[in-house]
Amino acid sequence: MMFIPGMFAQQSNDSLKSKHLYRPVSVRQQDTLIGAEVPDSLEQQHIDSINARLEFVRDSIEARMQFIRDSIAARERFVRDSLRRRKEILDSLNFLKLRLPRLLEASIKTISEQVIIDQGGIDIVGDSSLSDYELVVLPFTNNQPYVPWKMKVNLSDKPVQMNIDTVNKKILSIRSPAFEHSYDYSAGSQKLVINEKAVIRQKRQESFFILPVDTVFFDGQGRLVQIKRYNRFFSATASYHRGAPLFVHLSRVKQYVYNGDGQMKSYRIVNFCDRRSASDEHKVCNIIDYTLEKDGNTWILSREHDPVNQYSSGTYTYEFDEGDILKSIAFQNVKKTENWKTFIEVNEEGYVSRYIYQTDGSVSKTLLVNYYPAAVSKGTRVETITCIFEDDRVCYYQKNNATGKSRVRDKLTLEWGPWK
Repeated sequence: MMFIPGMFAQQSNDSLKSKHLYRPVSVRQQDTLIGAEVPDSLEQQHIDSINARLEFVRDSIEARMQFIRDSIAARERFVRDSLRRRKEILDSLNFLKLRLPRLLEASIKTISEQVIIDQGGIDIVGDSSLSDYELVVLPFTNNQPYVPWKMKVNLSDKPVQMNIDTVNKKILSIRSPAFEHSYDYSAGSQKLVINEKAVIRQKRQESFFILPVDTVFFDGQGRLVQIKRYNRFFSATASYHRGAPLFVHLSRVKQYVYNGDGQMKSYRIVNFCDRRSASDEHKVCNIIDYTLEKDGNTWILSREHDPVNQYSSGTYTYEFDEGDILKSIAFQNVKKTENWKTFIEVNEEGYVSRYIYQTDGSVSKTLLVNYYPAAVSKGTRVETITCIFEDDRVCYYQKNNATGKSRVRDKLTLEWGPWK
């Protein structure tokens, strides 16, 4: 017990506190790296890598900037081209808006003998199309569907085909479902020559190749005042082509007179008799004179024939509403054998839905007009049903003019029988 503590005390004093003990020099890792030399090739590789990275960044920025510049330039070209194209379209529409009404009026009046009382203008719709060209006429029939008091040339959804001289700014031809005409302007601003499609006509086993040519005259105010139709006769070959020229025949003359307001007040049609050769006598066959008067929304049209025809000559009265919808047509001839009035009803689309025929003050019959899609009616979009009225003003008989079927009504129960 006494020995072990003594030994421990002696070791502490001699070994741990002696200043003569050997202590090796401390070696630190960081001291050996401070003074080390880096090879030149490694440093150059590091610099080259940094420069390459900087060059890549610069190239990437330049590529992006060039892409932005190219995109802006392409957009500017697109906008300029769009504006130029839009201006070209607008200029073309303005040109057609200015020139088409005169040509369309002339073309329609050459092929139709309708009395035209109003000609609507042509407007530009949006920035790429034209409105339809419409005319208001005074019809002589009272059984037609749709809108028989209006004539329309489609210029919007299914426009007519036109051939235009863009250098001289002239419309050379117009092709539509109603006509196919080409125009010659060489005669001057107050004269227009219209060439129509050729026709083949047979007379007494002889064939003729005929080219109709209309010469249209305008007054100083641009109003159409006269149309002369000439037929250029040629012999027809066996294959119905044009052969040798034969003669030129003046077949018809139309004359128009206007009042101080520019409204037509008289209209004359002179029809010449047909000829087979230049040696045949050139004479007038008949003349039809129309005179017009307007009282509010009512038009009074007097028709006179020469030679005299007291049955077809007489006075028509047309009543319109404020929306240019025809409400009724009345006629009384010179002989006093005809005195009738027809009332017109329209549907939501503005088409005729029913004609009500009145003779000597009593309703004699009506004509119902039904409109169907082509797929439903097997190709017939319109059907008409005639209703016959008896003295008690009740319809007991109906006939479908499209199918030919009819039905009758029981006079006691007023129930309709089957169609058969």
